[in-house]
Amino acid sequence: MDRPPLWGILALLLLVAGNVAIFASMAVRTAPDDAYTSRAALSTPASEGTASQAAMSETAAIEQPAALPSLLIYGDGYAAGNELGGRGTTGWPALIAERTGAELELAAVPRAGYASIGTTGENYLDLVQRRPATQATVTVLFGSRNDSDEDLALVQSNATQAVSLIRRDAPDTALVVVGPAWSGTDFPASLLAVRDAVRSAAEAGGAAFVDPLADGWFADRPELIAADAVSPTDEGHAYLAELLVPVVREALSQAAPATGPEG
Repeated sequence: MDRPPLWGILALLLLVAGNVAIFASMAVRTAPDDAYTSRAALSTPASEGTASQAAMSETAAIEQPAALPSLLIYGDGYAAGNELGGRGTTGWPALIAERTGAELELAAVPRAGYASIGTTGENYLDLVQRRPATQATVTVLFGSRNDSDEDLALVQSNATQAVSLIRRDAPDTALVVVGPAWSGTDFPASLLAVRDAVRSAAEAGGAAFVDPLADGWFADRPELIAADAVSPTDEGHAYLAELLVPVVREALSQAAPATGPEG
């Protein structure tokens, strides 16, 4: 058999080389897009990622809601409310918290006073010891008419101790002491002595003092008192809130820059 001519062999080699080049070119063109994306991501400067994370952290910090001021109220049945009025959100403590933008903590026991023992076996001094005002922006001591038949010296002593404990546990709290209230004008003379003892303790402790007896809170508003002639109705609690909201708002303004929404 004759050998193929040399030029034929060369032509065959050129044809094979051309096909190899064509296939190689097609392989390069069909490389997956995500390979390019990955290379681009790897080439991003580290400083850009750090800056982005810092910006996100800063935004999250800005968006955190400010903590609400805390309102702590110690009181008797006027603060606790009952089935005749003032339970839950209809009570003056809850209404004040809502209108001043404060978070309420209520330590109120029916029949309690500075010396009078309430339905839980506690008086105000016990309540102050059990639930200290350590986190309170504003602290209110309310009452109490229940002390009218108690030993006046004990009322004076316990009121002074209660104020002192609050000052010790919460030196930055704005303290408001509200004297005893009465559902009418025929209050016993002993209640005036209780009022004076509580006011003396408040003044000694540098607390603001509110005098419901002198201000005649319920003197001419019998419709705000329930059939038991003692308990404020829901309307009576709304009335008490109207009287005390300005007092609490003023205390909040002294204790913290922001006092919540107007109401």
